[in-house]
Amino acid sequence: MTVSVADIHRWDAGDVREVFHATRSRAEAAFEAADGIAELPAFGDWGGDAAEAAKEANGQIRKDLDAHGNEALAVAQAANAAADRIQQVKNDLVQLEADVAGAGFEIDPASNTVMPGPALEGNMVDMLAKEAEREALQARLNAILAEAVSADEELAQAIKMATGAEPIPETPHTNDPVLQDILSKPLPEDPQQFNDIWDKLNDEQKEWLYQQDHSIGNHPGMPFVDKDRFNQRHLAELTQSTQAEIDRLAREHPEWAATGRPNTPNPSPPGYREWKQKWDTAHHELDGYNSVNAEVQKFVDKDGDGVNDLPRFLAHIDDQGHAAVSINNPDEAKRTATFVPGTGQDLARFEFSAEKSEDMYWAAREADRSLRPGDVSVTTWMGYDRPMNVITDAPSTSYAHNGAGALSDFQAGLRASHDDLAAAGPSVNTVIGHSYGSTLVGAAGLDGHHLDANNVVAVGSPGILANHASDLSLPAGAEVFASRAENDIIGIATYATLGPDPMAAGFGGIPFEAAPGPTGPFGLPSIDAHSSYWDAGNPALANMGRIIAGRSDVTPPTFTP
Repeated sequence: MTVSVADIHRWDAGDVREVFHATRSRAEAAFEAADGIAELPAFGDWGGDAAEAAKEANGQIRKDLDAHGNEALAVAQAANAAADRIQQVKNDLVQLEADVAGAGFEIDPASNTVMPGPALEGNMVDMLAKEAEREALQARLNAILAEAVSADEELAQAIKMATGAEPIPETPHTNDPVLQDILSKPLPEDPQQFNDIWDKLNDEQKEWLYQQDHSIGNHPGMPFVDKDRFNQRHLAELTQSTQAEIDRLAREHPEWAATGRPNTPNPSPPGYREWKQKWDTAHHELDGYNSVNAEVQKFVDKDGDGVNDLPRFLAHIDDQGHAAVSINNPDEAKRTATFVPGTGQDLARFEFSAEKSEDMYWAAREADRSLRPGDVSVTTWMGYDRPMNVITDAPSTSYAHNGAGALSDFQAGLRASHDDLAAAGPSVNTVIGHSYGSTLVGAAGLDGHHLDANNVVAVGSPGILANHASDLSLPAGAEVFASRAENDIIGIATYATLGPDPMAAGFGGIPFEAAPGPTGPFGLPSIDAHSSYWDAGNPALANMGRIIAGRSDVTPPTFTP
């Protein structure tokens, strides 16, 4: 398909807009009629089969009117978009023609070519001198013509939809052109912009968006009540899909599935290794989904009144090994914490990280006893690819760099969806990273990322990729804390590949006390000390509780790193 300069001159965006106005009016009339039927008394004085038949007929009429209105509105939106592009093409061409004339050239409408004008014809010297300028003008003309072809195709699509030659995209019921325009485009990535739009939608429209994208509940900026509602449905779907894959593999080789090994003298018959890998992967995925679901459904009744004292909200779930579960609703909490686990933590072990979050919740409540149960929320956040091998994976910075944007967006989403009115003001937000999780936390405040947290806490850290606390992009007044057990084996990794020790005096953070932790053989540092920060009675846990509660009076470390 080609479009010429002469074609563009003949176009009239106003004619296309008339189509837009006419079809939008038709859509609004259909929606108003549908809403009017919904508000009828529904034959309240009638009874029997006639009343039921009338109600059913009215319901179908409303559905038909809704469908007609949506179709007309879709055509209207398509026509309006085409009109906008046509007008822009015409405006660009008018500006180009003025620039072409000013440079001494003219446009041949037959060949769509920028050619020398009367003043340049026969003047070979001037023509050669201005050849680069002519080529630049020709490039602009080519771009305008390409845009014209695209606009023409868009208009043709609108005409085909209007005539029934092309199907009209399914859209939710709305007689608000602004909402219809919003829902016809990709939702914004920015958490605050997303939240502003989401708050305008009704349940029907939100459900429609879920049907288009079952992972929409992971979007930063969505309120956590909706996150939980959609993500629990998505978790059930992922669980069912994984179980179906296990069932399929079992049907494929029932003898292998029953015994876990080939029932032949050959320990590895053809196809077994590939089948076994799929079998193990599917079971591991299912274990992960079940572990997350167990955490979401966890019931804690501290006072024995039959009420869940720590309701959970599923803040993230996907099929890539990522999940996040919040204790209490972060949108209504005054003190909100995000805990980022590190190396070796996958969804099948989610409960062990979640136990640390629960410990920090109670530590924060203990640090400020005026805080009510819903005033504190702690999220266990596994929204990035954790390194799974201490030797080969943990020294790499790539896991942190690759996951930094996800944590930055999650924290921005916490701010966007938070109900300041319910919480009597903005929340105090804390991010705690353990082991490699602290490296990820550091990356989320570097290289153009901004980490919206009032407090950053590095626990048992091998380094947070920053040379100094001030390198991190944080809100004004934010503080950086760090703690390491004296016997934590992670101490041998600092200053290696992930940055200096955040506990060091020259780093610029606030170090706090942790118990020394158990030693290994011959009194050497141990792995057990690396996970001891959440043990009962450990001052590190009490200090983290103080930080989450909004206090900075942490106890100083008892050893110099």
